Amino acid sequence: MGDADAIRQKIIEELLEASESSLEASEIEAGTNLRDDLGLDSLQAVTVVMALEQEFEVEVDDEEIDGLQTVGDILELLATKIAA
Repeated sequence: MGDADAIRQKIIEELLEASESSLEASEIEAGTNLRDDLGLDSLQAVTVVMALEQEFEVEVDDEEIDGLQTVGDILELLATKIAA
């Protein structure tokens, strides 16, 4: 499993834990919307990002969290932070 796959799997794991969605992990794609598809409110989204910050030892600014709309947005942001 490559780094991107590992990051994606952890994102999905955290999202499913925080969400009340009935989606399965296999149904979550880069275009899956955090609010519309997963039903996350802003507090749940922040909780997910905080868990990911801890897992990957990165720091995400509040402004960056506000801009996250999809699973792909989170993946792209984390990949950039981890590579830095």
